[in-house]
Amino acid sequence: MNYIDGLRADTAVLPNGMVFNARIKFMERICQALANNQLPKYHFPQFQLTEKEITSYMESNVNLDEVEFQAMSAHLEKFDHDLGEFRTYLQTRFGYWATITQDFTAAIKANFPNQSFLELMAGNGYLSKGLRDIGVETYCTDDLSWAKYNQTGNLALTEIESLDALSALEKYGNQVDNVIVAWSPDREDIDYKVLQKIRQLNVNFLLIGEKNGATDSKEFWEDAKLVEDPRIDKINQSYSHYDLVQDQLYLVK
Repeated sequence: MNYIDGLRADTAVLPNGMVFNARIKFMERICQALANNQLPKYHFPQFQLTEKEITSYMESNVNLDEVEFQAMSAHLEKFDHDLGEFRTYLQTRFGYWATITQDFTAAIKANFPNQSFLELMAGNGYLSKGLRDIGVETYCTDDLSWAKYNQTGNLALTEIESLDALSALEKYGNQVDNVIVAWSPDREDIDYKVLQKIRQLNVNFLLIGEKNGATDSKEFWEDAKLVEDPRIDKINQSYSHYDLVQDQLYLVK
C-alpha cells in the first residue's frame, strides 16, 4: 500500500471520512506530478488537521456511543499522524526536499527577470527543472554524493552536471547573476565554504532553508548576513509552509 492509499484507508474507517477527500486529492496530485517528473503546480496548504477542524469533526460525531466515539478518536489521531508524514514520504520516495512548485519558480523569474542562475547541490534538479521549463538560463550542478543514501540524485528531472559546489562556483560563478542552493545538509559545513567563495564574486546568493533548523550548518547561520528585500518577500508568498518546518527563500551576503 502506498502513502496515499494509506490515507484513504485511514479515512475509510472514520464516520463521514469523505470530508477529508479534498486534502487527500491535493496530496495525490502532488505525488502524481513528481512521479511524472513534473513539479507540482501550486504551493501546498497545511495538511495536518487544525485544532478547529478536529473540534468541529468531533462535535459532528457526538451522537456516537462511547465505544464508537473512542474508536473514532483513535482513528482520527492516526489519520492526523499519517498526514504529518507527508514531508518524509516526499523526501524518501522522490528525493524532494525543498518544496519547489511551478508558482514558486514563476515568482523567482518574475522578481529576477532576465537573469541567469547557477544551482549548487541540486539533488534531482527540481529547482533547475522549474526554472528551465519557463525559459530561465540555469546551470544545474551536483556531484551526487548523496545518491547512495536515498532517492536524491537517483531520479533526475533535468540534466545535472557532475560538479561539487566549490568546483561549480569556480567554473560558472563569474557567468551568472545568481547562485541558488536549496536545503543544504545541517551536518556539513559546505554551505559555509560556499558562502566564503561567493563573497569573492559579484553575484546574488539565494538560499532555501530553515534558519537554525532543519537545514544548513551552525557555522553558516552564525556567519550569514540575511538581507531584507521586497523581491524575496514576494517570492516567499509562493513558498509552502505545510507543516512545522519553517523554511523559506533568503538573500544572503
